Amino acid sequence: MKKIIDWLEHRTGIKSKIRKQFSYPVPPFANFWFCFGGLAFLCIAIQFLTGFFMLFYYSPNPAEAQDSIKILCNEAYMGGLIRNLHRWSSTFVLFFLFIHTVNVITRRAYQSPRELNWWSGILLYLIVFIAVITGIILPWDWRSYWELVIWTDWIGTIPAMGEEQKAWFLDMFSLKKSFAVHIWLIPILLTVLLRFHFKMVKKLGVKEPL
Repeated sequence: MKKIIDWLEHRTGIKSKIRKQFSYPVPPFANFWFCFGGLAFLCIAIQFLTGFFMLFYYSPNPAEAQDSIKILCNEAYMGGLIRNLHRWSSTFVLFFLFIHTVNVITRRAYQSPRELNWWSGILLYLIVFIAVITGIILPWDWRSYWELVIWTDWIGTIPAMGEEQKAWFLDMFSLKKSFAVHIWLIPILLTVLLRFHFKMVKKLGVKEPL
């Protein structure tokens, strides 16, 4: 293994790059509340890995979706565990992001020159929220159906244009479209925004507590 790593290091410098990332200094004022951004990222990474595994079993066909989930949970090796990791990490990522956001607000880390960090973080929160909603719909069981009803009713409450947006959403909705958004559009947006968010944090550093 060492020979392989040395071979890659000589040609790509990957070992040095990884060592550089891990040697990034932790601010002396960092405490427990600074961990939640990293915990949210860990949950997102779990989502990517478990979601990739589930792609081999899930069918976005309404007549087959629920049965494919049952096959995943009951017949695939560790399928039930992996699906529950996917479900619970999606819940925890929202919780961790909420605490991370509150921590940013209390430290006023949204102020100049960190406005782009703040807005990219808010966009990440919204995209993760949409990922959770589209993910809940995918099993296409009674829970998925009522979640869809609840969210479309909520869209209908938006002043002035809610009912038109609700009708448009219902006309456009299909399980395959929801699946495509969940596994293609959302991961791409998350990857781009996370990369930007981390670059900005690295460039500007972490704001000290007030």
